[in-house]
Amino acid sequence: MLARHLNLLRAAADNVAARPGGYGLATLGLIASLTLLLAGVAISEGVRAEALASVDAGADIYVTGDAFGREAPLPRHWLDRFAELNGVRRVVPRIIGRLPLGDEIAVIIGVPREAVANANPPIVGRAPASEAEVLVGRVLADELGLRPGSRIALEGATSRVFTVAGIIDGTAALWSAKAVTCDLEEAAIVFGLRDHVTDACLDTRPGYADEVADAIEQWDEPLRVQTRTLVKTYVTRGMTIRGGLLALLCLVVLAGAIPAFAVTTYLGHVPRRREVALLKAEGWRTADVLEMVALENALVSFVAAGLAITLAWLWVRGLGAPIIAGFFLTDLPAFPEMRIPARFLPVPALLAIAFSLIVTMTGSIYTTWRTATARPGTALR
Repeated sequence: MLARHLNLLRAAADNVAARPGGYGLATLGLIASLTLLLAGVAISEGVRAEALASVDAGADIYVTGDAFGREAPLPRHWLDRFAELNGVRRVVPRIIGRLPLGDEIAVIIGVPREAVANANPPIVGRAPASEAEVLVGRVLADELGLRPGSRIALEGATSRVFTVAGIIDGTAALWSAKAVTCDLEEAAIVFGLRDHVTDACLDTRPGYADEVADAIEQWDEPLRVQTRTLVKTYVTRGMTIRGGLLALLCLVVLAGAIPAFAVTTYLGHVPRRREVALLKAEGWRTADVLEMVALENALVSFVAAGLAITLAWLWVRGLGAPIIAGFFLTDLPAFPEMRIPARFLPVPALLAIAFSLIVTMTGSIYTTWRTATARPGTALR
């Protein structure tokens, strides 16, 4: 019994080797769609993991103003009241906005300088030593040709000139890619809102986060309170939606690969019909023919999935995920000059093999069964 299956496997391998062009053409669409799917899933998982790690390393509570059901600037007079709450260890105000810088739109992040020192991001150069110095993200620095010692002007409600103290390295957190990090007071002057901040980040003692959040919500003031758990939920939901859209697109492409595989593998063409008819005339059973074709499909599927996994890894790890990275990380160029976080997990690889098997089997088994159950004389005419 085992010998019969081994002989069918050898026959299947010979058939695949005898038709490299046909099978290669048939699997092009399959390999392309699986490569795109695997690369997208890896980036999605990597970005989600890094975003969640950033949230875990961030504040326990984020508080902003609330206007018409949306986030609004937070008046500064609330900061002292937050600091007086039982369980609050530290309150860090932030100003986050966007301004044109050269031909780019930069994210301006204003925080107290001690907060930058506490974060200790990887820097080429040094940390700012005064309010006249800033840090610039790697992508923004590369696109504008900036380096430590360069001068830049931020023009908002007021124009201010700063010196670049350091470049946030490309392996740092993604938020830094196109960011200019400056002193909180300088950001307030640039944006012309000295009495407001974007939000306040509250660090609490262990176990006090929910209690502090509840206390702020009970003030009946126009404030929006988001705990770390809630922020993590938003991050996970956003990445799931993006990953789902990419998966849906890839599944549409995979569905289109089914008829292409059925046609280009010659399973419905005269040469293959005659081959099956001759095998039946020699005494092969229909089950033997179907098993041989299934083994052919399995071999092709494993090769296609293996190539897709390899190409996806090279696309993301070797080339830096050009084109596709911008789908998950907005504002990145088509060819980003920074490390794109990615996680290649076993489950997507196994799913790629499963998809390959589904496409090849669906595209060929029914046609083979129709041919194998027909009278040999009819197929040989």
